[in-house]
Amino acid sequence: MKVDAGLLELRVDGARVRLAPGHGGAIREFNWRGQDVFRPTPAGKGEDPFDTACFPMVPYVNRVAHGRFEFAGHSVRLARNWSQDPHPLHGQGWKAAWDVVSHSATRAKLRFEGGADEWPWHYRSEQEFELQPDSLSVELSVENRGESPMPAMLGLHPYFPDADRARLEVKLPRVWLADGGALPLEEVPTPAAWSFDAGRAVREVALDHGFVGWTGAAVLRWPDRAVKLTASRCDFLHLYTPRIRDFFCVEPQNAAPGALARGEAAAVAPGQRVSIRAHFAVGAS
Repeated sequence: MKVDAGLLELRVDGARVRLAPGHGGAIREFNWRGQDVFRPTPAGKGEDPFDTACFPMVPYVNRVAHGRFEFAGHSVRLARNWSQDPHPLHGQGWKAAWDVVSHSATRAKLRFEGGADEWPWHYRSEQEFELQPDSLSVELSVENRGESPMPAMLGLHPYFPDADRARLEVKLPRVWLADGGALPLEEVPTPAAWSFDAGRAVREVALDHGFVGWTGAAVLRWPDRAVKLTASRCDFLHLYTPRIRDFFCVEPQNAAPGALARGEAAAVAPGQRVSIRAHFAVGAS
């Protein structure tokens, strides 16, 4: 483990992870035996979370329509947090500085204290990273530190490289259709044209959609490697597969798009903690 220019590095055998606590608690790089598992952050970039390899989403995921929702007597109004989108998205943690609580050669714990602002509830979020020779585990949690129940949505936003050669195998029985602003409209059975049940090239379909009924398992393959993703306490998966970019995103989440507006986000009591965990195992294709 080392800290370099504000970065934290974990390393074991042929695996390496670089973290940016001061910039969203993001992962800047996950490399395995000289191959990029996540899309690496370009040199000289990283202040914008969308340039990083993976960032946390807390205390909410995806977009909140016009930044407005009601919960337990609170009328919440969130400001836009990205200039290119009229709807606030991805929470607060992705743009905040995180503190390093502990670290070793293969483990790190980061912490962010948030809320008690436009988000009415004070909360504590933590990320715990564990690097093994052939895998990376990330646990993301949030604890309600306020005095009344709060809604909580958690997710991870990894970027995978080399979309032209990638295949994805995952069972996703239902999907939220979306409007032109990526806001959810209706939950329906996943159309056959969008199915990855049997495995298919990522480039075959362009998506920016949240899927329901995920079992917590997915396999990503390239000609020279494979990544098996398993996630705990995540029944939802968001796929972002733009045809004109060199990356794609497979995002484990514990809530569906629009859950805040529909009153479907988990209610977390004062002092209660909820978490998700994602495990990325890397091996031969």
